[in-house]
Amino acid sequence: MTRAYIVVFIMVSVISCGSICCAADKVDYPAKIAAAKTTIEELAAKVGNYPQALTEIDKARSSLKKAEQGYDKGRQWMGLGGLKPEAEQEVVHNLQMVDMTLVLATSRAAAGRSEEDVAAVDKQLALVKSRVKVLEERKQSEDKLRLDLQKCEAASKELTTVKAEQAKLATQLEQVAAEKKKLETQIAVLTDEKAALTAQVETLKKIPAAVPVPATAPQAAPPAAAK
Repeated sequence: MTRAYIVVFIMVSVISCGSICCAADKVDYPAKIAAAKTTIEELAAKVGNYPQALTEIDKARSSLKKAEQGYDKGRQWMGLGGLKPEAEQEVVHNLQMVDMTLVLATSRAAAGRSEEDVAAVDKQLALVKSRVKVLEERKQSEDKLRLDLQKCEAASKELTTVKAEQAKLATQLEQVAAEKKKLETQIAVLTDEKAALTAQVETLKKIPAAVPVPATAPQAAPPAAAK
């Protein structure tokens, strides 16, 4: 009978001790582990396919698994008590590692997005630069064409001036030719006249000199008849 009382007393003492320990163990590690698991999976769905971020997610899962294992192994006899001190330290450490790796995963994802944004900006910048280069080349071509056009216009004006000068010279040449023809005609006429005069002179030279006729005395007028 006494032995039965002793066994009952021991069991009550153990239960009481377990209750006291459970009251003292205010941290709900299973809830913290479950919350950490939910947070990991939610973040894993948000970080995208950035390798460094996914690496941190894997580290968080590994730390969470260690926390779960540490909690399961560190529970005291029959689960009536709290965690053993060394097991609790391990669980706390691994949960802290989960938090740290989740922060790093968020940072790595943000860095990955920033790199993508930078790459997109660089690509856009390169596209804009190529367009600017095309516009500059087009402007240079237009400037060259404009300069060539100005040269052509200047050459056209010079050609027009030359043509006008040529037309003026042609008119003057026609006038000179007409004057020459007129002079040639006058020379021909004068030549003919000279030839005629020369022939007359030669003819006159060939005529013998005339014999002088003696002068006769004037006859007296007959007397007037008497009335």
